[in-house]
Amino acid sequence: MPRSLLSRILLWHGVAVVVTAFAVSLGVYLFLDATADHLERQTLRSQALAVERALIVDGAQRLTIAAPLGTPSAGTAAGLGYVVVDAAGRTLLASSPVPPIAVARIPRRAQAAYFSRRSRHSVYAALSVPVAVPGRQVWVVATQNLDDPANIVDDIVRQFLLYGGLIVLPLLLILLGVDALIVRRALRPVRRASALVRTIAPARPDVRLTDPRLPSEVQPLAAAVNLALDRLTDSLHMQRDFTADAAHELRTPIALARLRAGEIADPALRRALTDDLDALTRTVTHLLDIAEMDAFDALPLAPVDLAELARESVAAIAPLVFRTGKSIALHDAATPCVIRAQPQFVGRALGAMLENAVKHTPAETRIAVEVDAASLSVSDDGPGIPRAEQDQVFRRFWRRDRRGTANAGLGLAIVERVAALHGGRVTLESQPGRTRFTLHFGEYANVSHRPNKDIREPGPCPAS
Repeated sequence: MPRSLLSRILLWHGVAVVVTAFAVSLGVYLFLDATADHLERQTLRSQALAVERALIVDGAQRLTIAAPLGTPSAGTAAGLGYVVVDAAGRTLLASSPVPPIAVARIPRRAQAAYFSRRSRHSVYAALSVPVAVPGRQVWVVATQNLDDPANIVDDIVRQFLLYGGLIVLPLLLILLGVDALIVRRALRPVRRASALVRTIAPARPDVRLTDPRLPSEVQPLAAAVNLALDRLTDSLHMQRDFTADAAHELRTPIALARLRAGEIADPALRRALTDDLDALTRTVTHLLDIAEMDAFDALPLAPVDLAELARESVAAIAPLVFRTGKSIALHDAATPCVIRAQPQFVGRALGAMLENAVKHTPAETRIAVEVDAASLSVSDDGPGIPRAEQDQVFRRFWRRDRRGTANAGLGLAIVERVAALHGGRVTLESQPGRTRFTLHFGEYANVSHRPNKDIREPGPCPAS
């Protein structure tokens, strides 16, 4: 059974049409057959009556036919003939040519009897009628050759199913084609609803199926989907609110714990506790960043010079890079490269990519930041990311080493969220000795796409 609704409708409709066409054809065939049989009997009855009226007995007590016979002679052209037999089964009179039927097998009853006989080459229909003549009882047998070329009624009946099927089949195919168009047109609102559902995302949780053109059979399903989306949206909002509230509430205890950690006399313990509190602070900050980004359906945009933003980010992280035995280089544009974006979020995304490169590469690794037209890239010559893990790195709270505590697995999730909010995407190219994350800004690359008198046109931003 096909899974497509259109295919199922056409399949069952095709079966119904074929069965209906066969039933109609069979009904017409039976009707024509009964009509042809009725016409044959009328013809045979007229033939027998004409022969009976023309019978005369001459002076020698012999049967003969009065001339002209009329109907029989006219009917012989259509395969008609006759035979007159007595009670002993002897042929007394016959038409020319004589019908090739066995006289001994002709029924000789007190009432008229219809029968059929098959000769070597033809099928004959016949009527045996008892006739009383002076001095004896005879039977007038009217015959008709059903295979005679002049007799077209039986030919029409026999070939009706064959030729009728050849006529009906193309009509059925055309009808199925028309049905396909009708069903596809009827299902067009369902396809639109499916396309609308595919746009539902955390950034667009308010999408609902409200098209009044949906078929009434699909409306209950649409209502159920809307109800499920309402529950999911409420759950998503509760999760976002909980994350933001929890992160806000943790800030004060962490700050107090940092102050008290500074009072610990043991330098090693104070240093370890401070490092743990720094990691916890970064996690809380990332949680607040994600909660803040998730709260936006549309960003307040402003002009952002990607080259300047890259310089500031590289300068901020350079001490950590050098302290861990790595090097960093910036390849930026000589002239301003201005896009329309949310400056704070773009800065957080670039900072997260830089932190990721610093944390997950060994000493003596070289890190490079590149500013291109409407994109920011961070690459390194570290060990790379296994292909099996490349689809996982952007998931929230995903970490390669679950035993570690310094990384909460939120940095790259922030990068992907920033890309989605700006209508862009994040790409990852990684192999041993080369890993590159690129943040593309998509439609926000060119200010002229969204005219604003307060935003200057983007300057040239050549590729690195």
